[in-house]
Amino acid sequence: MKKRIIALSLVLAMSASLTFPVAAARKDEVQAEKAATESKLSAAESKADELESEKNALLGEIDSLDQSLVQTMAQIEILNGEISDKESAIEDTKQKLEDAQAEKDKQYASMKKRIQYLYENGGSNAWAQMILESGSITDMFDKAEYTEKMYQYDRDELQKMKDVVTEVTQLGEQLTQEKAELEDMKQAQEEQQSSLQTQMDQKKAEASDYETQIANVQAQAQEYKNLIEQQNAELKKIQEEEAKAAEEARKAAEKAAAEKAAKEKAAKEQAAAEAKAAEEKAAAESTKAEQTSTKSEDTTDNSNNNVSEDTTDNSSNSASEDTTDNSNVSEDTSNDDASNDTTNDTTNDASNDTSDNDSNYSEDVSDDSSSTTDNSSSSTSSATGEAVVAYASQFIGNPYVYGGNSLTNGIDCSGFVQQVFAHFGYSLPRVSDAQAGAGRGISYSESRAGDIIVYSGHVAILTGDGGIVHASNSAPYPQGGIKYSSNALYRPYIAIRRIVE
Repeated sequence: MKKRIIALSLVLAMSASLTFPVAAARKDEVQAEKAATESKLSAAESKADELESEKNALLGEIDSLDQSLVQTMAQIEILNGEISDKESAIEDTKQKLEDAQAEKDKQYASMKKRIQYLYENGGSNAWAQMILESGSITDMFDKAEYTEKMYQYDRDELQKMKDVVTEVTQLGEQLTQEKAELEDMKQAQEEQQSSLQTQMDQKKAEASDYETQIANVQAQAQEYKNLIEQQNAELKKIQEEEAKAAEEARKAAEKAAAEKAAKEKAAKEQAAAEAKAAEEKAAAESTKAEQTSTKSEDTTDNSNNNVSEDTTDNSSNSASEDTTDNSNVSEDTSNDDASNDTTNDTTNDASNDTSDNDSNYSEDVSDDSSSTTDNSSSSTSSATGEAVVAYASQFIGNPYVYGGNSLTNGIDCSGFVQQVFAHFGYSLPRVSDAQAGAGRGISYSESRAGDIIVYSGHVAILTGDGGIVHASNSAPYPQGGIKYSSNALYRPYIAIRRIVE
């Protein structure tokens, strides 16, 4: 019976020892699969962060375009109001022209009647009749002088009316030209509005595509997370099986060692009992003298047997304790593996967090860029307002191009002002709204040649004679392009700024 128990214990121990390599191999395989899945998860999360960053940058561009679009629409509304004002002024001028023309016709008709009266009543003999009818030389000269004054009055009045008609006609032509310029500027703003709207629609479509990509990557990342949970569960199960097998092996080893020690002890006790019985039988047959000697020998034998039994017991107990300690080492090793797995998971999570933080990095790119002045000589700080106007005027006739930066091949209003002053060493902002804060603010009455005048959505250089030189609009020169306009106040202005002191 004891042999069967020992054999069964040995079988269990061998089964446990065979289970360990199989479980260890599967554990290594699952850990490798988990590491690969975690790597894929980290890549997917990094990709999601990258797409999110790109999407946020795109949304920033959309916001910037939206602001530009709102500003452009506001400028179009302002231009509509200014065009309406010009139309009213043109209608008033037309009425003044009609009134002046009617007054001119009236004066001319009156003069004709007076001339006709003189000729019909005196004809070629009017002077002779006037002399004969005069009572004296003084009376004659008075009549001649009166007649001359009447002629001169008619001529002066007629000339005045001609001048009024000419002045009103020129004013009407000027207002018509200014209205055309405003309409060209409005057209340019509307083209800009259309371009901005197109760009914004494209950016919104790209942002929508980014959202789709981000959703797909996040779904893939979630699949990886689910797979990692499954792999963690399998690893946990393998670790539990390893721990259970190790515990069973430890118990089987302890049981086998205890049974072996008990068997050895029983055998030794039986041998000792048999030896004692033999000695007692021999002692009974011996003489009394021999009994004394036998007793002494028995005492010695008993002492030796006790030492042997104690040694055997100690050996068995030591073996049992060693086996138990080894089993505990197995448990500690299993626990260390679990701890290592936990440490690896924590390390991987920290690595993923670091990757996430790194992927959130983005750069802001400024939309404004500095321009390069074309066909300009070396800059100098010893500028005067007249020098600025002279330099700017040499580009009159060159084309207007929205967003352009070439004084010869195409440039817009703010770029024109920026590059003209850059030639003299002054750094101005690129857009007209920002140029309204450049230099020092002054009133129009204080303005002189070389100052800049800023309108809503437009900017120009004052020439000092009531006019401006500016990149007007995209119409061909002289309606548009870089040109001189004689009336700086053809539309309401926002600011007058002095750049060159």
